[in-house]
Amino acid sequence: MRWGPVLLIAAVAGFVIFLVTVPDWSLPRAGTQLGSRASSMIQFAAGPAEDRLNRPPPEIPPWAQDIRPASTAFKNVKVLSDVNAGEFMRLQKAMTQWVSPKQGCGFCHVSGDYASDAKPEKRAARLMLTMTRHINSAWPDHVGAGGVTCYSCHRGQPVPDQVWYWHPPVPVHPMIDEQEDYHEKAVTVRKFFPDEGFEEYLLERTSGLGQSQTPLPSGQAVSQIEVKRLYEVMMQMSDGIGVNCGFCHNSRAFFDWRQSTPQRWTGFSGIQMTRNINRDYLVPLAAISPLTRQGPGDAAPQVGNALANCATCHQGAPKPLGGANLLKTFPELKGPDPHVAASGPVSPPGRS
Repeated sequence: MRWGPVLLIAAVAGFVIFLVTVPDWSLPRAGTQLGSRASSMIQFAAGPAEDRLNRPPPEIPPWAQDIRPASTAFKNVKVLSDVNAGEFMRLQKAMTQWVSPKQGCGFCHVSGDYASDAKPEKRAARLMLTMTRHINSAWPDHVGAGGVTCYSCHRGQPVPDQVWYWHPPVPVHPMIDEQEDYHEKAVTVRKFFPDEGFEEYLLERTSGLGQSQTPLPSGQAVSQIEVKRLYEVMMQMSDGIGVNCGFCHNSRAFFDWRQSTPQRWTGFSGIQMTRNINRDYLVPLAAISPLTRQGPGDAAPQVGNALANCATCHQGAPKPLGGANLLKTFPELKGPDPHVAASGPVSPPGRS
């Protein structure tokens, strides 16, 4: 018996079984050194999954020219009263494609009576439009001149894919004193972490000063659990925008802004912006259009609302949608914002 062909067939069969059964894995990525070699401040290139998720939406062709004020041409216009009727209808079509392409106009509107406020989804859309204009007006330090649109988060579905929930229920276990609500079905270690860090840093105004200034615990600025929460949310942020710590920080001195990259200021303003939209828009949204969900460990359906984190817009890429200039196409989404002075960026610790 000749063993050569048998061994060849066995090797090919083993390789095929390996490809089919082994979980997905990523090849090494090229890295760019941002700081000195000792700091390990390396940024890695985006992978194919991030590129695929961050393609800009299809172009919306211009609507029929109609320069009448939208508030004159249509009934019950409360948010976009400062745009003309042509811009208003083009934006309505775009919003349908961005948020409810399968459901169509009927997702928000009553058929035959588009002025009606009967559906909670329409009232929610008004609040979300107000939020979008607020972001584009008040937070240029984070979103830049390109701004955001509904598609930045929704990506063609009514509820964005990358969201978290306030006070997620934790199933009670008699053997565990302080049980953590880990995401046991997560596919990455970072996504496995609990959401309590999001609640503390992306909803509440918790300080991010967690690095010890002394070699012993007696010099610890905050409790160990707060350091853990800070670590969790920073890892989730890194995962959400597809970068590592060195993208913003010098890993030898996380606390020192002088040794950080300019991206740290962008990230800091992003945290402040996310707190702003979670507290002032997405939490109030629950009173208008509450979501009902039931997770694997929930004893009963939970009523609440989805909140934003970095991944909601970034989807694993440093620049959402490849850094596309969205406001160039829809400048009406950067409208007058009465809340700019009250809700704009603040300076980080140690920076004037």
